[in-house]
Amino acid sequence: MQQRKTAVIADDDKETLRDLVKILESENFNVALALDTQHAIQLINRHQPLLVISEIANKNYDGISLFNYLKKEASISELEPKIIALTSNNEEQNEILSYESGIDFFLRKPLRKNAFKKRLLKFFGAEENIFHLKPLDEYAIRDLYFDMKKRLLFKLPAKELLQIQSKSYEILLFLARFPNQVFSREQLMHVIWGSSSKVTLRSVDIHILKIRQLLGEGYIKTIKGVGYLFCDKK
Repeated sequence: MQQRKTAVIADDDKETLRDLVKILESENFNVALALDTQHAIQLINRHQPLLVISEIANKNYDGISLFNYLKKEASISELEPKIIALTSNNEEQNEILSYESGIDFFLRKPLRKNAFKKRLLKFFGAEENIFHLKPLDEYAIRDLYFDMKKRLLFKLPAKELLQIQSKSYEILLFLARFPNQVFSREQLMHVIWGSSSKVTLRSVDIHILKIRQLLGEGYIKTIKGVGYLFCDKK
């Protein structure tokens, strides 16, 4: 079962919106439409999207300000969304300002649908890791504390050091940073081992078993026929 992703679109061009929504939904995205730039910020804070698309030359949509906000406002999310500027304005300065504000791609209207699909595949395709986590030195959830610089795991409140294998640590940390989200064994295998041909799905199950033996049964939940999730509450 493929994980659903969220995209926020800030534009009011009906034809462009229709095409964008159709393509994104076909690629397993949930789509949230913003009424203006301020509404886009609210949607981004609420939904923690993996993709943000905004018009940059419209009275209701100040895309440059939105992109600068995303670049500077580190507290929005642990995820780094891909950012696409969208406009029918042909002035080169708009494109320059967009890239200076941190966008990943510049998209012109009318929408070239096949090219947009290719760009999505480049950003979120099977060979790319769709989870763009911001680097952290430490991370805490429930009674677990991860020292990510030293790759150590502690149990709070006594900060007891737990002995855990490297790959088990990586799986646990990844799941813990996406609490209550289900990931298939295939997704976990891709995220942790990449394209290694020496690893099987059974390897994921073995490491999950080791995590449960270390922490107990209340942290990693099995969703039958789908995969695993980290529970953020007891």
